[in-house]
Amino acid sequence: MLSSPTSNVLDLPEIDTLYTGRPVVIDFMTEQELTETYNMIQEAAKHGEGYGIDEFNSEKEFREEIRGSDCFVIKCAESGTILAGVIVAVSKFYRGHGSIADPFVIVKRTERKQGLGEFAMRTSIDFAKRLGYMGMYVDTFSNNTAIIKIIEKIGGFVQVGCLPVGGKLQNGNTVGSVIFYTNLSDVNNNVVNET
Repeated sequence: MLSSPTSNVLDLPEIDTLYTGRPVVIDFMTEQELTETYNMIQEAAKHGEGYGIDEFNSEKEFREEIRGSDCFVIKCAESGTILAGVIVAVSKFYRGHGSIADPFVIVKRTERKQGLGEFAMRTSIDFAKRLGYMGMYVDTFSNNTAIIKIIEKIGGFVQVGCLPVGGKLQNGNTVGSVIFYTNLSDVNNNVVNET
């Protein structure tokens, strides 16, 4: 298991079921599973699926980016193979100290179209709440219609911004990013959702 700053807050592993009836296990990520998650992100980047081809030039750079984050894996309960990675990082959009989450969610390409993206996003929201974050920013490429549909389906998010240049695609073109925010606090805590 990776060293997690909050491993004493969450009692993992948890067993759950996808809407398809498939049982899954949610657990802390191991070092090997973090490498596999990095490889899934690189594969998605090659296809322009939410990550830029130049976003992480190496696994070392990726690990540096998420250092101090809480890293989770969603695995097939029967085989133990990784289906999705969920990383709850501290958002760089908030200038305060560590109270806004920024999720990295990635589903293995061969496991898509089974509701895992929505399940992983809901898991990131639930875990961020349980870990004490007061809000969550989600930024994604403007062409990543899958995650945008998931965010809209989950509800509670407000689009708060967009960046004309969000990342670089495999073909060299750039794509914009959209930024969503949701308040995770039970009490408003003076957080105002403005667009």
